[in-house]
Amino acid sequence: MSDPEADDLSRANPSGAPDDEDDERAGSPFDHPAFLPVLVFAMAIWFGYDGWFNEKIESVRFNRYGFGFLLGAGAYFTLVELTRARYLLPLLFVGYALWLAGLEWLGAPNAWYNDIESARLFNRYAALAFLGLAPLAAVRDWLRLRRERSRG
Repeated sequence: MSDPEADDLSRANPSGAPDDEDDERAGSPFDHPAFLPVLVFAMAIWFGYDGWFNEKIESVRFNRYGFGFLLGAGAYFTLVELTRARYLLPLLFVGYALWLAGLEWLGAPNAWYNDIESARLFNRYAALAFLGLAPLAAVRDWLRLRRERSRG
């Protein structure tokens, strides 16, 4: 008895030759490996400009935090595309946690992130959250590496 899926496939392409449509399809700019790192770094520059050089806007604090997070994300995406290294996401999370915790201990005593209670609480709890996410990301990378080794 013949396989019904094989029959459907042979009717779709009776010559048995592979379709060339997929091979001829032009790649979009979104497929380029530098697209995401360049986009994230461009957003970081925008946030940095609004956070430190354009203090006339209301969201200066938001832009300063966004600059730090986007700078870390841009470095992460760049390293992922260039090296394909493992365990970069846990390192990024630990870096974020150290940055947020370090603002309180190593930052300027009269800085805006020490004067406002909500900013101090955000720094503390976000640092703890990133420290909690780092081992989860490490386990995820370890399981992915283990699964790839078992297949190959």
